[in-house]
This record gives sequence, structure tokens and C-alpha cells, in this order.
Amino acid sequence: MPVFAAGNKNQYVSVGSAQVKAKASQFAKTVATLKYGDEVIIVEAKKEWSNIKSLDGKVEGWVPNSSLTTKKLIVKVKSNKGTSANAEELALAGKGWSEWFEQALEDNEPKSYNFTAVETIETYTASDADTIAFIKEGKLYLGGEE
Repeated sequence: MPVFAAGNKNQYVSVGSAQVKAKASQFAKTVATLKYGDEVIIVEAKKEWSNIKSLDGKVEGWVPNSSLTTKKLIVKVKSNKGTSANAEELALAGKGWSEWFEQALEDNEPKSYNFTAVETIETYTASDADTIAFIKEGKLYLGGEE
């Protein structure tokens, strides 16, 4: 059992969305999708994957450990005014930038940065079938296959 799971049976989704798989494999069928901040019960933890169950018991399956955290994540907006962050943006913010990186951005006039290409790329998606075909064709190491 990974250290992060020891003594803590509940964890939280730490990415914008996490695919819940039928088996601990990237090739396995996706049975559900969890969102940032969703709390889950760890049924079994392996090196790279955890078998999880939603608190309501409706979702069960495997999620990569890299998509989970023991830190309680709260998505709460006090006001609708001026707030336009979505779950994915909150997930990225939750990862945090170091003080050094933030200072480097400030020193280099962040208003001059253009993230249009990055934002466009972030909208691209691939189906499970396309992803699996890409991995197989490229003979990529899957890691985490248990």
C-alpha cells in the first residue's frame, strides 16, 4: 500500500476529471468519470492504482493514484461576481505554483504572455479507443499496469 494511502481510507480527486476504470489498466473500460474534489473511499491501494468507491456507492472502479490526494479539496464560490474558474482551472490552481515561479512571471510582465495556443490545445480530447490505438501504435510504456 502506498504511503499516501496509509491510515486514510478517504481521498479526493485532484485533477479536473478522473476516469474510473473497470480494471487497474489504462486499456480497461471507463465505467465513470469523477470531478475535481470528489471524495472517494479507498477499497484497495496498489503501487500505481487504487480501487475506489464513491461515497454513495454508485461508482466503483480503479483510478490512477496520481489523480488522488489525501488533502480535502473544497470547491466553494462565495459570489458569482467576477468568478469564472471551472473545475479544471481550480485543479491546476490546487497544484500551486512556487513562489519563485510566480515572482518570475511578475518580473517578466505576465500580461505580455499569450496562452491562446495552450488554451486551444487544452480543448482537444481523444476517445478511449483513439488513446489506446495511439499507445499501441507508438509502443509506449503504459506504466501502472497491475
